[in-house]
Amino acid sequence: MTDRLQYSVVAAIDPATAEHRFVVVGSDEVLHYEASLWLVFLLALGRSPNTAREYGRRVAWFLSWCSGVVDWRGITLSHLVMWRRALAGREAKGSASVTICMAAVRSFYEWCDGRGLLTTDVVSKMTQLKYFAPGTRGGGERGVRRRVLVEELRADPVEPAPPRWIDDETARNRLAGLELPTRDRFLVDLLSTTGIRVGEALSLFTADLHFGGGSRQLGCGLRDPHFHVRVDNPVENEARAKGGPRTLFVHRDLIESYVDYVLERRKILSQARIEDRCPHVFVNLYTEGRWLGRAASYSTVKRLMDRCSKRIGYDITGPHTLRHTFATRLVRGLGCDPVPLDVVQALLGHAVLTSTQVYTHDAEAAMKKATIAMTARSLTLGGTR
Repeated sequence: MTDRLQYSVVAAIDPATAEHRFVVVGSDEVLHYEASLWLVFLLALGRSPNTAREYGRRVAWFLSWCSGVVDWRGITLSHLVMWRRALAGREAKGSASVTICMAAVRSFYEWCDGRGLLTTDVVSKMTQLKYFAPGTRGGGERGVRRRVLVEELRADPVEPAPPRWIDDETARNRLAGLELPTRDRFLVDLLSTTGIRVGEALSLFTADLHFGGGSRQLGCGLRDPHFHVRVDNPVENEARAKGGPRTLFVHRDLIESYVDYVLERRKILSQARIEDRCPHVFVNLYTEGRWLGRAASYSTVKRLMDRCSKRIGYDITGPHTLRHTFATRLVRGLGCDPVPLDVVQALLGHAVLTSTQVYTHDAEAAMKKATIAMTARSLTLGGTR
């Protein structure tokens, strides 16, 4: 093959429905019809737009690689093995990234195989049955058999990198005291003091906040200030609450931060003569035009994190850094008494405890350092005469 195409994922609007979609397009500006339909399929399954886009990016990488090697419809297991090895020199470094790439390609090819689009039986050779014993991760109470990638396609095992958190106490204090517009201040406070995911924050409705306690009218009997994380809110910003539904209690400082935000929200929208009909907690306030008063998006939060990073002199890679910082401080007892892992698991909405155990990072190193720091007892080998 002499003409090598480069594929990418781009945003588009369906002319028939006016819905926002993602499509895969080649460098020749021709739509990759099958990959684009697969992305529509992912969204129909309930996958978040971010997940669909990232899966699409991985498949676009693979299609680009195929264009110089083989027709993508006729690949074999050997081609997949070659591509997995090629990933080491690309952006997708690390076992986690390779695993995501292989998961995306597997999903795409299983979808294609179900529609008779392939010329080989590669899908049947990509996976094998594996038994997960009872009590193990994935095994449940009774054990289960499921299909997993064959050994040749799995990522090489590497030591996972610890979660990135704000390990500088001075930087944490600067972030806590940073002067911000009221909406941004409340958002930073919410993420920092409750550990919820940014998708969960952007999915919150004002009706979910029971900062004055519950009541019969609200259908909630909890008296203490709290809010409900829900996964089924009909969001207007394509945000997705990834974790399970749960209830989280809040400190009075967070309530005061919210009150300041609500007052400014009413003032700004009233001055702009915009009726506040948006059910979302977080809306666009510091913009003009038709977006004013609408639900805030992930890009809004990312830009806020970038601004905070510059002002406190610490690299906050994204809003998830605040979640990691919250969890790490609880587990290690930084500024509070150490919190048991199962409690942290409940707060974070983790389905399994192993997801929470990543926040014990540096624990072994700290234990070794503490042991070495102790003065060893003097020993006389061989005894005395």
